[in-house]
Amino acid sequence: MREVRSFCRTCIAGCGVILEIDDAGRIAAMRGDREHPISEGYVCFKGLQAASSHHGPTRLLHPLRRPPDGAAQPIAPAQALDEIAATLQAILKRDGPQAIGLFRGTAAFHTTTAFAMHGGFLEALGSTQLFTTLTIDQSAKMVAAGRLGSWHAGKEHIDNLDIALIIGCNPLISHSAGGLLLSAPIKRLRAARARGMKLIVIDPRRTETAQHADLFIQPLPGEDASIAAGLLRLILSEGWHDQAFCERYVTGLDALRAAIEPFTPTYVAARAGIRAEDLLRAARLFSLESRHGTVVTGTGPNMSAHSNLAEHLAQCIDVVCGHFKRPGDRMPNPDLLMPKTEWYAEVVPASRPWEATPPSRIRGVGQLFGERLTGTLAEEILTPGPGQIKALIVDGANIANSVPDKPRMLEALRALELLVVIDPHLTATASLAHYVLPTTLQYERPDIPITLGFPLYLDAWTQYTPAIVAPPAGAEVLDDWRIFWELGRRLGLRLSYAGVALDMERPPGSEELLALSMRHATLSLAELQRQPNGIAVGTAEPSIVLPARPGAVGRFTVAPPDVLQEIAAVLGDGDGDESSGFEFRLSVRRSRDLNGSMGHQTPTVRQRNPYNPLYMNPEDLVRLNLSPGDWVEVEAETGRLIAIAAADPALRTGVVSMSHNWGHLEGGEADYLLNGASTNFLTRTDAVVEAINAMPRMSGVPVNVRLRRRGASGEAPAPAAALAVD
Repeated sequence: MREVRSFCRTCIAGCGVILEIDDAGRIAAMRGDREHPISEGYVCFKGLQAASSHHGPTRLLHPLRRPPDGAAQPIAPAQALDEIAATLQAILKRDGPQAIGLFRGTAAFHTTTAFAMHGGFLEALGSTQLFTTLTIDQSAKMVAAGRLGSWHAGKEHIDNLDIALIIGCNPLISHSAGGLLLSAPIKRLRAARARGMKLIVIDPRRTETAQHADLFIQPLPGEDASIAAGLLRLILSEGWHDQAFCERYVTGLDALRAAIEPFTPTYVAARAGIRAEDLLRAARLFSLESRHGTVVTGTGPNMSAHSNLAEHLAQCIDVVCGHFKRPGDRMPNPDLLMPKTEWYAEVVPASRPWEATPPSRIRGVGQLFGERLTGTLAEEILTPGPGQIKALIVDGANIANSVPDKPRMLEALRALELLVVIDPHLTATASLAHYVLPTTLQYERPDIPITLGFPLYLDAWTQYTPAIVAPPAGAEVLDDWRIFWELGRRLGLRLSYAGVALDMERPPGSEELLALSMRHATLSLAELQRQPNGIAVGTAEPSIVLPARPGAVGRFTVAPPDVLQEIAAVLGDGDGDESSGFEFRLSVRRSRDLNGSMGHQTPTVRQRNPYNPLYMNPEDLVRLNLSPGDWVEVEAETGRLIAIAAADPALRTGVVSMSHNWGHLEGGEADYLLNGASTNFLTRTDAVVEAINAMPRMSGVPVNVRLRRRGASGEAPAPAAALAVD
């Protein structure tokens, strides 16, 4: 038995782990690394399942090919790549490069070499058809940056905060609030609270994060835009904003003030189902009684109706309060995978990049920071004409479950001439693929953390990990990047990686690619590999925020015309008339044991989570004469699903909640017990959709719930209340 240090890439947190490797070279056990500089021994349940995921029975070890009229059969990797390349070549010749698309999923985001290879592959093809999970997760943040602007030095660091306002986000479970909490979130939050930081949480459920709040507000889902507008109105009307900052850095404040005037505490309280005095208390606590603060949003506002407006107004709260790093403040967390950067106290003006790209043939929408919009993917496949996608490569995603409007997505996947899925498991998407190419898993490859071009972690940290274990004996698995390199070679393409042309006769090694990824970084891969335990911390002095550069006259644009139109549209909704005839609103939730669609096939995860229950407040269960464990039907205007009810007293009444990214193909009771149910049966990509990013409403969906019946045997399955509450 030997022990090896590494870090987890199941999610973005990058927690340090110690793996115990047995004499057969298998992962026998693992634990958190107490000496790790950012996670300090913390690691979540999903991060501890490496032995089950790497060596479990559900893992695919050989490529599969599905013939037109039969079940998938194993195929040699070289033959699979030959056949895929031949089909791609035929489609290229007949329909051009735009007929080939690529979808990058969460698993591929956390594989550095795959992430960097995708762009080079599409560029060599001449295709711009890149889709990712970003445009159906929290893409409103990109829209807000594009039409509001951003602060070059970024928001204030948690170690300097007096107040944090969290809207529709549960970072103690999701590890998704990079600007506030990420690695070791419980310890970090407790330290901030002990130092005196106040916490406001706005969420339809009293989440694990909300349990630490000084003020918890529990609204109906989908009312985030109204709540943010109400908070802004109070701050501005009472004069609690930073007037000097606004005079220097903000344009359109009077227009914004006039547009949000109708969002009085009484109006917002009636609409969102909250108390007017709580709204007033939140505004006062955040602005008047606190000097340093930040607003954090999550998938709640970003997946609900009016998501672009909700995100814009939430960020405007920080803008009018001037909650940003100022000259002389420390930058304690430079990204060591970036070049050494100077940070300035100035506005990066709104760029509205989607207006600089030709409109799409689907609803005239454009691109978002170089990406096509996932909300249009099914239509891009199903709509005939130039640019119709005929071949799709899916890397590290289960888009049959994760993409909205599941019936249409399934139709699109079945219509493709070529569907290639790069995945270590036979997911719902993989079951429809013409070819499935299994990959190495995280501890079988060298890697470094994800970098997005701005400080992501709360400390100066990065890490290198070598490959810790080898794939199982006899396995025919490939690194993700190798698949694209092999296809490029067969297609006669000249691929580039991180801006460097690759030798297409000799495959590069993974470490060679990592070195290219870091060629502009603060330190080299060789330097990183020499650090104790592979960790580099404190290798650079913290930067100091500099005054604005000469000629930096950018301002935040708080009231562009389209934002004013969206404010008027919210007011036009009245008090939620669109939900008339529906008794509940469905709020989707992240699972604490899963990261998106990753982990559903891991045996130890599924033992705790056999399916995704429909959580309800116990009072609603009693009122509908339901019991935990009952089969129920959930019906929306645009679809229906079946589920098993479970009690969750943390939910407010009138709200039901269910984890997304579950299910398989068509559904049914037997399938539900095996795979759960997809909430995307209740969503549409052509109804309640945002204009800029084509983001459909995936949460806050009006639904009705009614008793279905007991299981086929006349007895209910094990009560859902016994499951881990996610």
